[in-house]
Amino acid sequence: MKTTPSIQILSLAFVLSMTAACGQKKSITITETVYVAENQAQVFDLLRSFEKFPEWSPFLVTDPQQKNHMTGTDGQIGSAFHWEGVAEKSKGQQILTKAEENTFLEMVCEMVEPYEASASFTYHLEAKEQGTVVTQVFEVPCSGFEKFMMSLFGVKKEMAETNQLGLQRLKTLAENN
Repeated sequence: MKTTPSIQILSLAFVLSMTAACGQKKSITITETVYVAENQAQVFDLLRSFEKFPEWSPFLVTDPQQKNHMTGTDGQIGSAFHWEGVAEKSKGQQILTKAEENTFLEMVCEMVEPYEASASFTYHLEAKEQGTVVTQVFEVPCSGFEKFMMSLFGVKKEMAETNQLGLQRLKTLAENN
């Protein structure tokens, strides 16, 4: 079957546009919110403490034998939580990079095993009716193709469920202290 030049041009344009879309830098962003019946300052202090992180980390639920330690001054910019998974074969660190008193935290998560990746967690805290609303925004930079594959194989859904589990554990810990 012989194709006409216009079909060839359209096919080439489609392939080029798909290639460009797959190569574009995108990200997966997951936003989760929880209400914590505790004051904003206490929730802020709990969130920024890597010494307390193992008490609410969702990753220690799936890998309770995880090896971890903290470096730096707990709760201060530059402090870091380092982990090495046992059941979950991963290794990396989470670093506190920004903090605005009682209202905002940013942490950068750098994974080195089983692959290299970087993501960020931001936490926005708002005083609300005898408690605090915590909004977590998790962002993973990726290509358009990676984003498509993560959505196709349910990775985004799994990440959202893990993040929600962490926030629920944070809520329980804060309210029971």
